[in-house]
Amino acid sequence: MKLTKLLFFGLALCAMSSCSKTNNAEFIIGEWYNESMIVTIDHGKPEETAFKVPIGSWEEILGIKPILTTYTIDGNYTSIYTDLSGEVSMETFGTWEVKGDSIYLTENDITTAYKFVWMDGKAEFTGFLDWDEDGLPDDLYSGIQIKK
Repeated sequence: MKLTKLLFFGLALCAMSSCSKTNNAEFIIGEWYNESMIVTIDHGKPEETAFKVPIGSWEEILGIKPILTTYTIDGNYTSIYTDLSGEVSMETFGTWEVKGDSIYLTENDITTAYKFVWMDGKAEFTGFLDWDEDGLPDDLYSGIQIKK
């Protein structure tokens, strides 16, 4: 997988929170790790699933441990990518902001929005990315992340 796809992937995998009427930002603060994901590509024809990582297959399919993302109260986040031997292979940094039922992640002056649904210790989130690198953020990303 190209490094740029992995970076978009990491951004997508860090989005979590709650849809309750409480302050949703309070739910995001802390550590999260990935459980599963599906990316559906739009090529201007019927959509196709381009990439799928079912529950329990993260390490086997991606060749890395689940990405660990930490959200801090000051609106910053860090995502740590670790290889199967336990060595950190990459870290990404950015800012986060929750508005309603969405989280907005900004890294390198690029902001991506993800809708999220709280599911008692897990969150499902969806957003559009340019997974296929065609210049259009028209590829649907859907994933589950677990709060530690």
